[in-house]
Amino acid sequence: MKLLILTNLYPPDVLGGYELLAQDVVDELRSRGHSVSVLTSGDGQAVEGVQRILRLSRTFGSEARKDRARHLIVAVHNATAVRHHLRSEGVPDAALVMSLRRLGVEPLRVLREFAVPYVLTVNDDWPVAFASGNGPGLRGRIGRALDRAPWSKHMWRDVAVDRVLYLSACTRDLVRTAVPWFPPGLVRWQGVNQKLFSPRPFRRIPSQPELLFAGRLHPTKAPEVALETLAALRSLGIRARLTFAGAPVSAPYQVELSHRSVALGVAEDVRWLGLVPRDRLADVYRSSDVALFLSRWAEPQGLTYMEAMACGVNVVAYPLGGAKELLDACPVVARAPACSGPAIARAIADLMRDPIRQERLVADGLQLVDRRLSLDAYVDDLVALLGNACQLRGGA
Repeated sequence: MKLLILTNLYPPDVLGGYELLAQDVVDELRSRGHSVSVLTSGDGQAVEGVQRILRLSRTFGSEARKDRARHLIVAVHNATAVRHHLRSEGVPDAALVMSLRRLGVEPLRVLREFAVPYVLTVNDDWPVAFASGNGPGLRGRIGRALDRAPWSKHMWRDVAVDRVLYLSACTRDLVRTAVPWFPPGLVRWQGVNQKLFSPRPFRRIPSQPELLFAGRLHPTKAPEVALETLAALRSLGIRARLTFAGAPVSAPYQVELSHRSVALGVAEDVRWLGLVPRDRLADVYRSSDVALFLSRWAEPQGLTYMEAMACGVNVVAYPLGGAKELLDACPVVARAPACSGPAIARAIADLMRDPIRQERLVADGLQLVDRRLSLDAYVDDLVALLGNACQLRGGA
């Protein structure tokens, strides 16, 4: 198939797992012989099948708002950019729309104009950004007036959505509450790239374990709890070390965390790697004894704990949202009852005392990745949906 991928960000522009998944999907589709081009935001350059010609209504890092006027402006730009691409590069058999957050929905209207069927992946709540306003008072009335044509280019109005792949049931429920007409679609957990993340031989957690916190350092990920866990383990007589592998959301937040490590008296046992290149991240996982997955928000699913499992590493987690949904259904990690240093420390200490449980959790995690959390399986579902869209259109 000749495919077009539409996404708001694409590596090396990365906020989190969504962008990494987009690149994994593109690479896997190409390895299967599909012709794939990518349209995303950026500097206007076109390199190796990736055209960074779309425009965001507001850059990431700034506060998200309804941005009606901004979306009207980017609607004109992005519609023109997508039309130019389709006319110059040819009409694809189908399009995979991975995220339109801060891009607006106008690209979908252009795809319809060119009779290009599309599949939406919904890995977070991005469709909610284009739902009708329902706020109270004068502001709400003004918003609802602006949501009517001809000012509604920022809205789902007159945009058909037929094929949706949701990351989790809780993500689907969140989106369909705000946009009730969205189809129930298919719920499919995303997959780990096993070409990058392969298992090491099993090893027991030692008496002085190496802990790992992988992912963006952001308050919603509770990195300060990882530091508190280190201090709590000391109170239990366990001297551990902690590695952070991920970029901070801001320089001041990194300073805040560093000061927190000093205040807790654990700074000497903390290592800050910053952003680790993807092709080196598996080695970081495999060199650790316990990977921490912490959350203060209902994350759609999360990726780092799955990558750790694929590397054969025990995970101690306090999950919410889609991650909780998955780990409730598949008990393959050690769970803490609270997102606090003492609770996480106790979960680690309990796991350390039970090597049989350690080995079982690692084996169960590897089996889950192989059977249900592989990139191959995720792309199989995408290819099936895209192929179905092509057949209904009359393509191949």
